[in-house]
Amino acid sequence: MAGKISNISELFHRFHACELHVKQGKIASCLISFKEIIDRMPAIPITDKDKKELHEGIESFLKNLSAHKKFKEIFGEVTFGDTDLATNLEFIKSMIIAEEQEIVQKIEKDEQAAEEQRLEIGEAAEKKKEDINQKTIEAIKLIDEGNLPPALEIIKDDEEIKERIILHYNTTGMQNREAKNFTEAVNNYSKAMSVSPQDENLHYNIARAYFEEGKPDKAEEFLGKALKLNPEFKEGKLLYEYLLKLSQAKAHKSSDSGGKTGRLFHKIFSSKK
Repeated sequence: MAGKISNISELFHRFHACELHVKQGKIASCLISFKEIIDRMPAIPITDKDKKELHEGIESFLKNLSAHKKFKEIFGEVTFGDTDLATNLEFIKSMIIAEEQEIVQKIEKDEQAAEEQRLEIGEAAEKKKEDINQKTIEAIKLIDEGNLPPALEIIKDDEEIKERIILHYNTTGMQNREAKNFTEAVNNYSKAMSVSPQDENLHYNIARAYFEEGKPDKAEEFLGKALKLNPEFKEGKLLYEYLLKLSQAKAHKSSDSGGKTGRLFHKIFSSKK
């Protein structure tokens, strides 16, 4: 429940809330709040400028309020004439008091309906989440069995299922790489890539796993694919520069003019331009 209005700032704040309630169709709540505004206005110190702004706002508000369908359901057709504002305010205040019990009951009914709607939305969201979880589990099972087409059929255009599957395999891949189970790491990254073949991050992860396993040729292959997919891929560039330095150092030691690794990296570098 809103606190008692004690100054002009709070009065304007409550009035703007009433205007918003009209736009949202919360007429009953608006009326009860507006009655408090009418009651408190005489006791609130106000400058001439604020008074003019408030009165102009209320006149416009009363026109919008009386034109609203839900207002008419309570009071019927009502027109606020060109009489002074104080008269119009007393008029609407007497109307609110006369129908206050019905208005309060309507507020309670609206709140109950809103709560039921929130519950329905929550149940629908929970059902959707459960459905996504089930489909994700089913798709992962199919991919693990080497049965990709029906897994892709489950995913279709559902980005959330797709992202969950990629996250599952990518996370498992990183765990295996950190545990130096490189074959399993590559296997998991590859499963993620079967769902998202244009993801440069997955190609990069495979390149890292191969490099740490001591297979620079395979690392070069997947790093090259990652940079081809995204020439501005920052992590790929950093790994490329690191591996290039290693390649050049190795070539220098063996008196090789670049070596196989250096030549391949040069090709990757050239293709990015």
